[in-house]
Formats: sequence, C-alpha cells, structure tokens
Amino acid sequence: MENALALIKERLEARQTLTALTPKQAWDQALDQEIADLPLETTLTLRAAEAALIALRSGLHLLNDSLDASHSQSQEIEDDATGAYWHGIMHRMEQDYSNANYWFSQAGAHPAMEKLQARVADWIQHSVVLGDLPDGRVRDALLLMKQQVRWNPNAFTSMVALQESGAISEETRSAIEYVQHLELQELFNYTYEAAQQVLNA
Repeated sequence: MENALALIKERLEARQTLTALTPKQAWDQALDQEIADLPLETTLTLRAAEAALIALRSGLHLLNDSLDASHSQSQEIEDDATGAYWHGIMHRMEQDYSNANYWFSQAGAHPAMEKLQARVADWIQHSVVLGDLPDGRVRDALLLMKQQVRWNPNAFTSMVALQESGAISEETRSAIEYVQHLELQELFNYTYEAAQQVLNA
C-alpha cells in the first residue's frame, strides 16, 4: 500500500499544469480509480486516526481535480478541521463560495495556514508577479495578502470569485492559480504527514 500511495503522490506532484480554479473533470480518470482503491487502513480505533486517512483520500482526489470524489470523502469527516478545509476548497472550486466560507470557518486556524501564509507572502515579495499585473482589485488583494499575519481563506475565496465572474482581466488568473497551488501543497503536506503517522503507528 505504501508503494501505491507513493506512486500516486509522485504522479500528482509531476503535473505540468496548475489546478484550475474551477476544474471541470478529473485530471486523470485512471488515477482517480487508483486513489479510490487505496487500502488506507489503520489498526488504531481512534476517530482522529480514521479521519486522517479519509482526509488523505479527500486531498488526493482534489489534487486530481475530482470534486465529487473528494466531496464524498470530506463529508465523512465534517467534524475534523482538515476534512473541513478540504471540504471548503472543493466547494470553492465548484463556485459555491458561501458554502466554501462556511467550511473554512469550521476548519478554523488550521495548522497548514501558518506555513501557507509565509509561503504566499514570500512569493509575492520575491516574485515579479505584482509588476506584471494590471492595477486593480486582484493586485491590491495580493498586496494585502503579503502583509496579513494569518491566512484568510475567505479573502482568497473572494479573489477567486472575482476572477471566475469574468469581471476582471484574464491576466490575473495565473497569479491566483499559483496561490491556490501553494494552498493545495501546504494542506496536502500537512494531511500526508498526519496520515503517515497513523499508517506507521
């Protein structure tokens, strides 16, 4: 099982394109089935241990752009902060923004958000992206993002909603997709490490 999980993780990390803000179909249908078939089991009887493995499957499905499959997993662990965070991202990707914000509130100050905020601020600080973007709401929001102390998933949801509404230039899409990429990476890193602790227990 460890080898199968490692291979799936490797394939997802090797994607050449960033995840779309609103994916329309699974990136790799065959991979989606492999994720579903992963025998993620633990001898631990703790609810938290079970939740960590379900969150891992939810995250893998979402990294594969499979919204429905991810949703079915995150719904099983609605009382878990990591499950709630994956749940929120999934709803944001399907453009159900109010529902996304509800689940982000359930996730609270998730531990992955601290590293995410640091990475996003560093990227904005050291990237040429701001100079390439047209003046406007997205550029202003990124500047605020660089200065904020904590990651604000609701503010990012507003940025995604603005982009997907068609009210702003397509020039900003790649910057927003990259921020989402950093978010997915940090949440997955946290989820994967938590699941590894369970699998190795």
